[in-house]
Amino acid sequence: MKTRHLGTNAVATLLAMLLAGCGSMAVDEKSSRIRLASDPPGATAYANGAELGATPLEIAPGDHFASGFVGLSYRYYGKLTFKKPGCETYAIDVDDNLLARDIQARLKCDPDYRAPAAATPPRAAAETYAGRLARIETLRKQGLVSEEEYKNLRQRILDEL
Repeated sequence: MKTRHLGTNAVATLLAMLLAGCGSMAVDEKSSRIRLASDPPGATAYANGAELGATPLEIAPGDHFASGFVGLSYRYYGKLTFKKPGCETYAIDVDDNLLARDIQARLKCDPDYRAPAAATPPRAAAETYAGRLARIETLRKQGLVSEEEYKNLRQRILDEL
């Protein structure tokens, strides 16, 4: 029975082919950083649903995206998402090629969008109804508000109860 032996060159070629899948990772260090930006700026960036921060910002892809075998290649994978009120969500599947360079997301925004008005902060605890009534009583006694103004202010405070 004849046995076949692979030559040194054939073994080296086979080994190179097997390792080629592992060597294709363009972003292979956690210390490599890329810049995430959006137009308009200020969008919140997410890696696989986890918030990264507001754009523009820098990240190390290895800190936020999983890596593993995709087919025969070992690489990063995941989803990068940008969200901003008044704009459509921008989402993209990432891989080594995308994570090897800075990413600029152009968001489609409604030009007529207006952010909702900020809620009025609640009155301070010291500003209780009893305290407000006492304060306008003091103002009336000092002559700083008329009797009619006092009655109107008092009624407004009581109406809030």
